[in-house]
Amino acid sequence: MPEPKIRDRLVGGWRLTGYELTTGGKTDHPLGEDPLGTILYTPDGYMSAQLAGPGPYEDDDQPDAYYIAYSGPYDVDETNEVVAHHVQVSVIPSWLGTTQLRHARFDGPDQLALSTSERRGNEATITTNDQLDTPATAIRR
Repeated sequence: MPEPKIRDRLVGGWRLTGYELTTGGKTDHPLGEDPLGTILYTPDGYMSAQLAGPGPYEDDDQPDAYYIAYSGPYDVDETNEVVAHHVQVSVIPSWLGTTQLRHARFDGPDQLALSTSERRGNEATITTNDQLDTPATAIRR
């Protein structure tokens, strides 16, 4: 039996279990060691990502948490194992109207790793790794 397509395996709700940012060989965890977040992929081709660091908050009106949220349509390049997130809504203004590419790797039936690397000018390459798993109550197709 052939391996299921990436697009079919993506559909559902994924819980963030890790978030790493590596610059010049130094790895940081901007969302902390116990990040919060979900990424949802719908069967009709839309996605939504909500990623956050869990406080602590000095003032509930002015939380100092690191937060990423964006959504829009997605498509999958099955040959290159790349998911393209076409950003229509984002808390990061520079992401609006862009396509965020993520290399997709499944580390088991319920574990997903999304990663991206980019070079910024003469600076070191920046690599972002998201580790996700599917909770027992996830929305599955």
